[in-house]
Amino acid sequence: MKPVHDFKRFGHTGLCALMALACASRIADAASITIDCAREDKLVVGWTAPLALSYPGGASGDLALTSEHITFTLPAAQTLTTGVVDGTDVTATSIYGSGETSSVMPDPAALMACVENSLQPELKDDADAQALALLGCAPKVAMSTSPIAVHASVSVGLFPGNEPTVPDVNVEIRRSYRNAKTPAGDAITIETYPSNCKLAGQ
Repeated sequence: MKPVHDFKRFGHTGLCALMALACASRIADAASITIDCAREDKLVVGWTAPLALSYPGGASGDLALTSEHITFTLPAAQTLTTGVVDGTDVTATSIYGSGETSSVMPDPAALMACVENSLQPELKDDADAQALALLGCAPKVAMSTSPIAVHASVSVGLFPGNEPTVPDVNVEIRRSYRNAKTPAGDAITIETYPSNCKLAGQ
């Protein structure tokens, strides 16, 4: 291929085509993204409502999540990574946000009471046992009547799938209560893994 900076050899038509590709790339980067997940969490029993995520596009913007048990907005950033797979140029998109926000959550006092009652005395300080108890208790207690202060993080990945125009989508969500702790003083964190996530319309 002729060097791009060699305008005489590259020619006017080729240069215009290159500029068009560059513009198309910038427009694509700025395009908004909407993701629909069939189930808001595949681990918590009963959290089966759909989840919707929206991002305005561009290098940074507000990532909004909405479902029956997860509703909040978080500043996020988008990164595009290009590479070659089996001789084909591919692009992976990642969107990540982390910070303080507020979200509908299981009532923290009721949640910790349920966890305490479900653990054997010898397991009350076992982190793994507490995590399992938390998953079991989350759907059993009432949700907060208004959003609760949390530290949240969201990781979204869109990766090349079996079909060129239909990427595989992965979403991971973490929310930690800002004003509630375990009896040992540790953060109470709910990790959420939505399932069957796809770009809207696919």
